[in-house]
Amino acid sequence: MGFFARLARLIRGFFSLFIGGLEERNPEAMLEDLKNQLNAAKVRYHTTTANIIAREKTAAAKLKSAEKELEECRLQIQEAKRLNDRELALQLLIQEEHLEAAYNTALEAYNAIKAEADRAREEFKNFEAEMELKMSQIRQLKVQNELADLKKEMNALRSNYATETGAGRINEGLKQAEELIQGKLAKEEAIAELGQNSLDTRMRSLKGSMARRRAEEKLAALFGDEPAQMEEGRVVKERVQE
Repeated sequence: MGFFARLARLIRGFFSLFIGGLEERNPEAMLEDLKNQLNAAKVRYHTTTANIIAREKTAAAKLKSAEKELEECRLQIQEAKRLNDRELALQLLIQEEHLEAAYNTALEAYNAIKAEADRAREEFKNFEAEMELKMSQIRQLKVQNELADLKKEMNALRSNYATETGAGRINEGLKQAEELIQGKLAKEEAIAELGQNSLDTRMRSLKGSMARRRAEEKLAALFGDEPAQMEEGRVVKERVQE
């Protein structure tokens, strides 16, 4: 099992432990701490992957250099053959054997580190997908935690309202206010009723009636049509004089 696979297993186990113990501590703080640790793990993944890829590039450069030296040595062998320099050709053939061994060693090292780098790339890709899933779970849990806090606050408000100091006090206050207002209305209605039956009120009504009658008489005189009652009063007066 590679480094990335082991780290992924550790993170999965760690995440499960965190989720299982959420009810024992502050969920918001725990989720934030877990988020930070996952981000830190992602940085470690990235750094380790980069280091492995850097080793791959270094091995590739060494392999290319060994291959170049081997090719150059073989060209020199052919040149020594063309010049018919057997001693030089012999030394170059000995050197070729060493360079070929160095090339094979470099090739083997490169193939090994390349395989490791390919696994690291694949594991890092899988890790990123898994971490995104964990981050999504954290975001969902945060939303659920905020909703739970809101429900808790609502339940507390509802509970306080249901007590004697809550709804009971409000209802009692409404009842008292209603009694005060009804008493005030009854008092004002009684005052109005007494005012209608008082002597001053009847006197004002009589004066108003007399003023209207005088106005009606003036109106009849203005139009030359005196009221019938006045004519009857004049006839009675004339009979008395006779």
